Amino acid sequence: MASGERCAAVLGTGRMGSAMARRLAAAGFRVYLWNRTLGKAEVLAAEIGGVAVEEPRAAAERCKRVHLVVSDDEAVYDVLTGLGGLVAGGKGLEGVRVYNHVTMTPRGSLEAMRLVERAGGVYVEAPVAGNPGNALEGRLVILCASRLGEGVCRDEALEALGTPVYLGEPPVAAAAKLGFNIFFLGVVTAMGEALALAESYGLDADRFLGEVIGRTWLRQIVERYGARIKPRGEASFAARLAGKDARYAARALQERGVPGFLASAVASYYALMSHEGYGDEDYPAIAGFLAEYARRSREPRSPA
Repeated sequence: MASGERCAAVLGTGRMGSAMARRLAAAGFRVYLWNRTLGKAEVLAAEIGGVAVEEPRAAAERCKRVHLVVSDDEAVYDVLTGLGGLVAGGKGLEGVRVYNHVTMTPRGSLEAMRLVERAGGVYVEAPVAGNPGNALEGRLVILCASRLGEGVCRDEALEALGTPVYLGEPPVAAAAKLGFNIFFLGVVTAMGEALALAESYGLDADRFLGEVIGRTWLRQIVERYGARIKPRGEASFAARLAGKDARYAARALQERGVPGFLASAVASYYALMSHEGYGDEDYPAIAGFLAEYARRSREPRSPA
């Protein structure tokens, strides 16, 4: 990193990674970009005046502030230890801070921390509450945890993205993010099961929402999500990733002796949604999906 250069390396240029990169560039950071598909990183780099690199390691060599924004535990391990990874081949990370924004299992985050620290780097859990739109506006809530204390969370790049909230040492932020996600995923899945129950016994889901839910305080939940409760071909947080997070939440609970029945049920419903071809829909669409699934299930079937 050139002396005095304000930079950030963003590894992963999906919806959230791209939004974070755009925000950082707009805030005056030199942004280095890596994606498994190099062409995607190159297109984004051209749009924001950033630099695309071919390997994660190359980004860390150019900038001491690295942001991981990939999909899951396995993707994090690949970025760290795979070909050209941050710690592959015993390469050191001295002076590098690795901000992990990925929603991971607590166990997975601890393993990532072990790998980063063994290479001499500083590991910071930093999963986010919010969507890509919030990232573009610098309004993410960043759940932060580090063994070095609150100071590493008071970083100008994190503050450009939103509000860092220091919670303690890893894996507390990873656990908090899963708790946050299962909270709202449980709400929309419960809405879906309620709509499915109404549909199963002949009451139209829209009428149920208007005539029953709409007359109670629960209408606030429906109004919050609006048209997003029905599949519409666009997503800020895909259903297949919501299902992954629910599985992770169930696993994390079970590892601490809690059954995780709700998280497991949520994961199963999202697995069904993905199996039926709706995995790339927005996560609240689970409600409309389950209503439609119940409607189809009660329709008379033609004889074979």
